[in-house]
Amino acid sequence: MVADLEGALSKTTGKHRVALDWFNEHKGEIITWSDIQEFSADHSRLVNQAKGIYKPKYSDYSLSLRTIQNGPYPDKDVEYRSDGSWALHYFQENQNPDQRDREATNRGLMKCMEDQIPVGTLVKRKPKPGVAYQVLGLGLVTKWEDGFFTIEGFSDTGGVHDAEQPDATRLRATSGTNTETFDARNDQDLREKALAQVARRRGQATFRAALLEAYGGKCCITGCALKDALEAAHIIPYLGEHSQHVQNGLLLRADIHTLFDLGLLVITDGYRVKLSPIALEDDSYVNLENKQLELPNDQTHYPSLDALGCHRKWAGV
Repeated sequence: MVADLEGALSKTTGKHRVALDWFNEHKGEIITWSDIQEFSADHSRLVNQAKGIYKPKYSDYSLSLRTIQNGPYPDKDVEYRSDGSWALHYFQENQNPDQRDREATNRGLMKCMEDQIPVGTLVKRKPKPGVAYQVLGLGLVTKWEDGFFTIEGFSDTGGVHDAEQPDATRLRATSGTNTETFDARNDQDLREKALAQVARRRGQATFRAALLEAYGGKCCITGCALKDALEAAHIIPYLGEHSQHVQNGLLLRADIHTLFDLGLLVITDGYRVKLSPIALEDDSYVNLENKQLELPNDQTHYPSLDALGCHRKWAGV
């Protein structure tokens, strides 16, 4: 199996490579159907408007596929992971698995699996009018069984998922105290390091600024408006520029950010706070249980439910 994205992409050329690069560059973004059509007209076709799977006539390989979650098709829900990778079980064209190879699109996906050629993947997020898709990015076809193709998405670092990420319990167990000897004479160095850590934790300037604007300069859980105490929290950890999207962020007071990062606090699909049993034992935070988030005025800036679900799964809460 191809170990990295660049190695997989290096097998493609011409229009096929241009299209795959588009899927890679726009990973995680919400793109309108009109923008997809515009790029297709000006550069390289990305999708087949009539079919879920697009296999260009110029290639033996299928290039992309589109899925509708909770739609009329048997495609299964996308499984998101905290490293930016994902998995999709996509049902073939032709309802009869025994007739898989009658369809050129299916043969194209089988060819992708055989030669480890990436495919671009889109998930429909907004119906008419103003149809829009989330770009999952690129993945490898790793399996076909009973009519379903398994597509394994590349992580944000370009690797194929092959091991479970550490869960929140393991993270908390291994994030113990510093065993180095404390030296008060290094006070100035320590202060500078601490300030640098705070600056990094607040996130890149544009990401933090976007969250401050979206949430009106207040922690979305506590309502704290002290700017210096507020931090830009990534829902799915920062592993690349596409992670810096306002829908992948929460504006949180520093201590709440810590709880969130350790998996001691999660957000439900109803945008309410849920605490872990450990956090519920502390009187300082118990009043946050089931508290409703203060959401942005602009609904397009609401935190991603998919990302929040991924965080809950990782946290085990």
